[in-house]
Amino acid sequence: MRRALRRVRDGAVLNVDEAAVLLAATGDDLVALCDAAARVRDAGLEADGRAKQISYSRKVFIPVTHLCRDRCHYCTFVTVPG
Repeated sequence: MRRALRRVRDGAVLNVDEAAVLLAATGDDLVALCDAAARVRDAGLEADGRAKQISYSRKVFIPVTHLCRDRCHYCTFVTVPG
């Protein structure tokens, strides 16, 4: 965990194993990871000329589940069990 956090702080590109380790971050490690993520986000926004500006789209749909009791048959994300 410490090695992965150090690499994040140094701006290194992480491999899959390092990213997987960081998924288990808690406590002070999670705070350090969030701080590093905020620095990367802010640097990207500044480089794009949008410093301190965060936007979102209301039209983004993220399904919480793939199950639905409706029987409309036009949804593209529903998965029928079994």
